[in-house]
Amino acid sequence: MIDGVDVYRDRDKYLLRSLAVTERMEHLIQEMLSISHMESGKESVRMEPVDLSGLLARQLDGYRELLEQRRQMPAVSLAPGITVTGDAALLKKAVGNLLSNASLHSPEGARIRVWCGRLEEAPAFSVENTGAHIREEALAHLFEAFYREESSRSRSMGGSGLGLYLAQIIFKRHGARCMIENTDDGVKATVLFECQPPV
Repeated sequence: MIDGVDVYRDRDKYLLRSLAVTERMEHLIQEMLSISHMESGKESVRMEPVDLSGLLARQLDGYRELLEQRRQMPAVSLAPGITVTGDAALLKKAVGNLLSNASLHSPEGARIRVWCGRLEEAPAFSVENTGAHIREEALAHLFEAFYREESSRSRSMGGSGLGLYLAQIIFKRHGARCMIENTDDGVKATVLFECQPPV
């Protein structure tokens, strides 16, 4: 590009492509470092009250632009006062992974449903996206490192196959389990904080 050789005379075009690749690599490295720290126990979990409803609302605000770009419509139902014990920064990262998955792996015009309340007497939330399904045989593998369900996750979207793996590690550290299932018109991730210490 510096020498203006062959197709690289179009510097702006290829600089932007190079920047996109570099950003994907940086994101992948950050995910791998986070996983390494979580698995080794170097990244401690701060145990303090976290307003789960408020955290979800703030994360949704951060994804408004992405949803608008993809003409996707959020349907939000957040019960007030749903609190868990844990690390807000880590939970924010895990929630963000679920929200970005829901948007990026749904067609334009899909509905993104976000709910927070109590399920089986425990704090819980769910993220559901319409217009997509996951093969039944793939559901059991979604939380494996580097696994991508090919019908909905492609390299062109920049997915590393680590987002759900990292989210699952974070949720487990918070006494929660994440379940993903197909619904009549989409895919739903439900997180249940069933083994939480008292707030």
